[in-house]
Amino acid sequence: MNHTLLRCCAALLLIGFGLFWHKPAQAAVVTCTATMSNVNFNGVDPQSSQTDITGTLNYSCTDIDNNPQTVSLCFNLLGQNTDPRLMNDGNGDTLKFQLYTDTARTQVWGNSGFGTQAQGFLLQIPSGGNAQGTTTIYARVLGGQTAAVTGNYIDTFPAGQTTFTFTTHNGGGTPPPSCAASGTPGTFNGFTVTANVTAQCTVNASTLDFGPVGLLTAAIGQSSTVSVQCATGIAYNVGLDGGQNSGGNINARKMVLGANSVAYQLYRDSGRTQVWGNTVATNTVAGTGTGSAQPFTVYGNVPAQTTPPAGTYQDTVIVSVTY
Repeated sequence: MNHTLLRCCAALLLIGFGLFWHKPAQAAVVTCTATMSNVNFNGVDPQSSQTDITGTLNYSCTDIDNNPQTVSLCFNLLGQNTDPRLMNDGNGDTLKFQLYTDTARTQVWGNSGFGTQAQGFLLQIPSGGNAQGTTTIYARVLGGQTAAVTGNYIDTFPAGQTTFTFTTHNGGGTPPPSCAASGTPGTFNGFTVTANVTAQCTVNASTLDFGPVGLLTAAIGQSSTVSVQCATGIAYNVGLDGGQNSGGNINARKMVLGANSVAYQLYRDSGRTQVWGNTVATNTVAGTGTGSAQPFTVYGNVPAQTTPPAGTYQDTVIVSVTY
C-alpha cells in the first residue's frame, strides 16, 4: 500500500511542475504615431480658377515584440461631413475646398462614417524595430466661386478629428481588405487649412466698330462694351487711355491709316457729353465687385469733319481697372 501512495504522489508532482513552468503566449505589442502638416493655399482667386496644393502626413510604428509585424494603418479625417468642405473668414463668408487621396483629386479623403473611405497604408516592421512612412494629401480650392469675398479663411481639424486605427498581423499575416476593419485606435496632431482670397479683377472689351461710312458730313455714333469681373466687395474704377495715336491726350483721340486720320471720341454717357478718360474719380467709371462680370457701355462718336481718303482706320485703346 505504501508503494502505491508514493507513485500517486510522484504523478501529482509531475503535473504540478508542468503547470508551474508553462509560459503563456505573449501578445504582439506595436505602437504607432503620426503627424500632419498644415495646408496653406496662400493667395487664391477662386472666382475664375481652382488652386491646388499639397500637405504631408508622416507615420511611424514601433514593434517591441520578438516577431516581425505587418501593420495596417487607416487614417480618418473627420471635421465637416460636407462635400466640398468649407473654410470661413469669421464673418459668415465661406470658401469651398476639398482634400483628396489621389493626384487627380477625385477620391475624397474622409472617413468611413461619412461614407468615404479612410486612407490605408501597410508597414513591414522588423522584430523589435521601427518602420516609417509618408504620404501626400492633395488639396484644392474650387474655382467658379464668384461670390467669394476677399480675406483670410481657415478650417481647423483638431486632434480629436484626426484619428487612425492600426492592426497588427504577426509574422506578416494577411491584412484586412479595407479600412472598414476594426483596429487599435489612435489620434494624431490637429492641422489647419488656410487660404487668402486676394483682390482680383479681370476685364474684357469688345471692338467698337463705326462700320462703313461715306462722307463725314454728320456725326456717327456707335457703342461697345467693357466687362469687368472683380471679387465681391472690391471697389474699382474703369479707365480708358487716349489711344495709341493721341500722344496721351484723351481729347485728341484719332484713328489712322498711314498719314491720314479720323478724329473720334469715347464717352461715359449716352448723351455723349462726359469724356471717358483714365484719371481715377475724375473721368473714370466706378463700380463694386459682385464676383460676376459687370458690363459697361462705351459710347463712341465720330464728329463731322473733312473726309480723308477711303480705307480702314484704326486705333487701340487700353482699358485699365484700378482697385
